[in-house]
Amino acid sequence: MSPTSLIPQNAFSSIEIEGLARKNAQKVMLTCTRGVPIPADLFFGSFEDARPDGFWVRPPSKLPSPGNGTLRVTVKDQLGQGRIGTVYSVHIASPDDRAHIPPLVIKVSDRYRSAKLAREAWFYEEMEHLQGVSIARCYGFFQVELTEEYEVPNWCKVSEESAEEADMEERCSLKESVWSRESKIYDAVMMEETAQTPTPDEVFPSWEDVEEQGRKRRAFFTPNPAAHLTFVRKHHLISVLVLEQLGGHLPIRVPLEGIEQDVHDLHDDLGMLGIRTQDTHWRNILAASDTSEKLICPYHGYRHAWRLIDFDLAQKTDQQMKWVAGSAHSCLKNIFRNLVGDNTKPSKRRRHKDWVIS
Repeated sequence: MSPTSLIPQNAFSSIEIEGLARKNAQKVMLTCTRGVPIPADLFFGSFEDARPDGFWVRPPSKLPSPGNGTLRVTVKDQLGQGRIGTVYSVHIASPDDRAHIPPLVIKVSDRYRSAKLAREAWFYEEMEHLQGVSIARCYGFFQVELTEEYEVPNWCKVSEESAEEADMEERCSLKESVWSRESKIYDAVMMEETAQTPTPDEVFPSWEDVEEQGRKRRAFFTPNPAAHLTFVRKHHLISVLVLEQLGGHLPIRVPLEGIEQDVHDLHDDLGMLGIRTQDTHWRNILAASDTSEKLICPYHGYRHAWRLIDFDLAQKTDQQMKWVAGSAHSCLKNIFRNLVGDNTKPSKRRRHKDWVIS
């Protein structure tokens, strides 16, 4: 490995974070170990719009065997805050002499929102071959369960009502699932009898049966319903997603020649995998990093100058690409119309929040 080559995304088995948490009013270092992402729900399209070969299948990983290194970082600035957590820039305190570590950010889950971040981490793994192409490089998903003595920014703003809300949110999500709704596993999770949860082989119908029912109902299929609620109920669980730091947002009121097509192509890249972001928004499109190599897109044959972020709301579907990316293209047209025009607010007839430039 040459000194300037990028470190593999799976090089770290743990991360030490300084400046994020306090214990008994004193700053402490958090040590988080690599966590296991939650598989995303699968959405069945109708018989007419489904891909002939079914759901896109993730190819074998091209990364080396997972490393056991420890990434040491110090929190610098808060870059943003969203539905499920806060993003911070960090100073890397453990440079690796053997490989280049690009500038990084960490996305830290809010209290009771670890399940959402775990789902987003799964999408980064699912799109491994698009990291550095259409999306940011992801350097791991890490977790640690804290005790009541710890204080974490933004956690103090979260009430017990938020815990109940998050729990109910996951329950409602599971109720929409073909798999969980009609299985004993769903009943066990709802009754909190997880210790007696049967195995999938004991209660699940064949994949062909699930597929047929899914298409008839255009419904969701939850691979691991118990995992969702397990994450939510760990009230002191903190989850961290480590990503390469990207550039700025799309420019406003300047010529966008070439940019618009690039961003449309990004959504087509995800559409090839059957992934719908569900959150096509100006803030979720960032410039590619200037400090790491831009890889050639396997679907378009050129290097994208922009990247998509935020996949906690994303869905994986077996629909054809034109259906998957179509809704995103409609939103993008309005976003770009606002970017180059004088009006940065939606008209009264536009109700989609993603058309607003904020």
